[in-house]
Amino acid sequence: MQAMLSRMSMLHRFLLLFILFVVIPVIFMYFFVTRNVSTITEKQVGSALLELVKTNHLTLERSMSHMEETMNKIMITPEIQNMVDLPSASLYERVRRYAQLDRTLTLTNLSANSVSYSFVLKDDNRLFSFVPGSEIQLRGIFFSDNIQTQPWYDSAYNAKGKAVLSLIPSFGKVSGGPQTLAMVKQMNDIYNGSTPAPGYLIVSGMEYLLKNDMAPISASQEGQLMLLDANHRVISLSDSNSLPMGTLISLPNAAMSAPEGVYQVKADGQKWLYAVHRSFDSGTTLLYRTPLSAVIGEHASINRLVSYSMLIYFLLLLFVSFYFIRSIVRPIARLARISRSYEPGEPLAIQHKAGPTRDELTILNNRFVDMVLRLNQTIHDKYELEIKQRESELAILHSQINPHLLYNTLESIYWRMIVDGNTESAEMVMDLSLVMRIGLSRGKELITIEEELQHAEAYVRLQLKRHEYSFRVNWDIEEEAKPFLIPKVVLQPLIENAIFHGIRHMDEEGELWIIVRMDSKRDIIVTIEDNGFKTIAAEAVQDIVDGRNTEIGYGIRNVNKRMQLHFGERYGLRYEDNEGDGIRAILHLPAMLTQADDNEGERHV
Repeated sequence: MQAMLSRMSMLHRFLLLFILFVVIPVIFMYFFVTRNVSTITEKQVGSALLELVKTNHLTLERSMSHMEETMNKIMITPEIQNMVDLPSASLYERVRRYAQLDRTLTLTNLSANSVSYSFVLKDDNRLFSFVPGSEIQLRGIFFSDNIQTQPWYDSAYNAKGKAVLSLIPSFGKVSGGPQTLAMVKQMNDIYNGSTPAPGYLIVSGMEYLLKNDMAPISASQEGQLMLLDANHRVISLSDSNSLPMGTLISLPNAAMSAPEGVYQVKADGQKWLYAVHRSFDSGTTLLYRTPLSAVIGEHASINRLVSYSMLIYFLLLLFVSFYFIRSIVRPIARLARISRSYEPGEPLAIQHKAGPTRDELTILNNRFVDMVLRLNQTIHDKYELEIKQRESELAILHSQINPHLLYNTLESIYWRMIVDGNTESAEMVMDLSLVMRIGLSRGKELITIEEELQHAEAYVRLQLKRHEYSFRVNWDIEEEAKPFLIPKVVLQPLIENAIFHGIRHMDEEGELWIIVRMDSKRDIIVTIEDNGFKTIAAEAVQDIVDGRNTEIGYGIRNVNKRMQLHFGERYGLRYEDNEGDGIRAILHLPAMLTQADDNEGERHV
């Protein structure tokens, strides 16, 4: 394929690719869309509806689980547990316990929003005949001498302490409809494990609680979201006016055993789309149903609109393609011929096209000319830079001769003073030699902290002798930090500032601390602080370091820039005020190990 295309002109390749990747796909998509848009819509809408139904059902499950937990907490309260052995209690005791439980349920009902809590106790001996029944009370404590006849009894009894949902005649807080959804839970004696007790806690009005938790699904205006029980009866709806409670819903056979699915059902003279999700834990099924025509009823008109649009688009695309063939392919081919004949450094055969323009090909032509001119200029500049680099290397080699001569001369003076017995002056000469020698450092910009400290110690000794030991210097160096790298000659400017701007006029009261530590992040922290008089605040010094004040402080600003050039913006120099007198300079640098060096140390003879 590639070999065949390479033998074709740009025009022929364009036409071939246009047919393969535009004409054929457009025709294919036309027939595909017209034939499959309804099927695709059904599948996509069904999948989306099923996901919404699953999400809604999980929310309802959490609400029911939360309600069961609330019922468990109520069940274990002393007021309810004290009702277990009522037959053996005295009349006074029975009335007292009844009153306590009645107060508890009253407070619970006051805090409930849409549900009502009631408690039903078995009373075969009619010990509580004085208590009003459910036909009088809307909610509260009820006693029954024939509890087995209640519609919820069998399911609650067989659940053995697990809460169940049941449709019961309306009572309690709710007033709409002949039936209400209740959650019923059998009471267990907490003192005898799971031993059933003749009491049942009933939470009525659950359909309103679940309705509030149903997120609306706006797939169609005729859609219905409903919660069904194990017998496929409606127990809660998103729209309470659509179907009465207890309405039996017929589900397709495939949905009877499957945990979830999307089905098409023909009922009431039209097709329905059912999205079903079943929970085997609670025995409930959440169903969303909508007429199929409400979902895809407009697909025919959309199909025609898409067909006409694709035809118009195809004709327009043909026209535009022929226009671009004439206005783009030919100029690009010319530019390609010129680029093939170009040699770097040689003059270009074409020139700029004059005048402002928005034509991309003209811009491309002019930019190509600019690029070639810049390339030729770069080649010329590179040649000149190579010559200047050679000259600079020769100048550097020549500049190192004088430092070598100076170091050797200082070493000769040092030994002459030793011979003459002038030890103190000889030590100053040796320290001066060490201070000056650090500038060479075998051409390296980074040296070890140990080497930098040797240079700093030599400089400090010179200053101590110069100022007749009028201040003290404290060194606190962590041995582990010595092998790591630091830019050379960064400590001397900081020590010099601390001496000359802080402690040199303190008459033996001045102190200087030089501390090198590794922090918890394995970075190096170098601190130089003094107890001198504050002539300037640390904030003003930091402005100098950060470049906000460029009139003074070249030395410390240079130190900060060198640190950041070597290690990055997160490292560098900062200043802080001491708690008492003085100021503190802090160098932050990474723990970078020194590179292996095969060269032996230099000796100046």
